[in-house]
Amino acid sequence: MNKYPRSTAFHEAGHALAFWWNGQPIKRITVRTKVEACTGPLFDLRGNPQYAEGLVEADYLVPRPAFDAPGIAEYLPSMVDAIERDLLHCFAGPVAEAVYRHRRSDRLIRGSGRGDLDRGQELISLLPPRKLLDAQALAIARCRRLMHRYWPAVCAVADLLQARGMVEGNVVTALLCEMTGERPMSLGHQVASLDS
Repeated sequence: MNKYPRSTAFHEAGHALAFWWNGQPIKRITVRTKVEACTGPLFDLRGNPQYAEGLVEADYLVPRPAFDAPGIAEYLPSMVDAIERDLLHCFAGPVAEAVYRHRRSDRLIRGSGRGDLDRGQELISLLPPRKLLDAQALAIARCRRLMHRYWPAVCAVADLLQARGMVEGNVVTALLCEMTGERPMSLGHQVASLDS
């Protein structure tokens, strides 16, 4: 029987949790079987092909980091918060998968999270020089705390994804709110609250 992979479901559930925690609307989450992934690209809601086994469709705060000048946040300090939140969006998936698989996060980020790492590095390059050295390690540590804080909710989302393969964002958001008793507002949580 060709089932939806559990590790991919946890990966995408981690991404979804980060978007939800930041109060970003989630449009849809998809997890594909190995056979589906081999048949060709996954088309997102905009009709763009995505070569991935899973996908969370939500808007990033910094939409195209590769097009911004390196170090730009030195001159636009308000960008730092958006970059740090988007780093949570990037690394939460591989970190959730690592927690589920009892593996080190850095290994999975370089493996199944390679696309997440690429985007994360684009985002990190925008930070002021004084923040560059620790940015990735700090983002991963924050994601780890986020996963541990909300692990039962991540498991519930992963279970739903593994059972259905595709779930609309409003269903995931309602499930996360029900599981946690919280309703995050847009950018309502402080990223630094994950440092303690």
